[in-house]
Amino acid sequence: MNNNLFTILGLTTTRINWFPTTVFEEIIQNVAVLMTTVVGTVTLDRRLGIMATFIDEPIPRGMMQLSIFLLETIQEYEPRVEVLEVDFAPNPVDAMDGKLYPRVKVRILDEYLS
Repeated sequence: MNNNLFTILGLTTTRINWFPTTVFEEIIQNVAVLMTTVVGTVTLDRRLGIMATFIDEPIPRGMMQLSIFLLETIQEYEPRVEVLEVDFAPNPVDAMDGKLYPRVKVRILDEYLS
């Protein structure tokens, strides 16, 4: 079993743990925050987060744009992980309402496992 693989669901983060106890917890929390933060909303880093231009696009185009934004953002702001896959949680009811819930599968790089 590979203990450095994680799948993170892009739902609104409810609480931030300011003192994570493990590097795993810190990295996963960072990725989740990046997935739910819109560019321009962070005071000291207006570039942090994902672009919101995919909103109101047709679902297939929005999924493609959001996937690209997530991949680029995670690569830039959390270099301790490798993004393996971006897909979307299946929920037909929410999809019909235009809601997308991204899932990102990441691998924590070996040098951060100690």
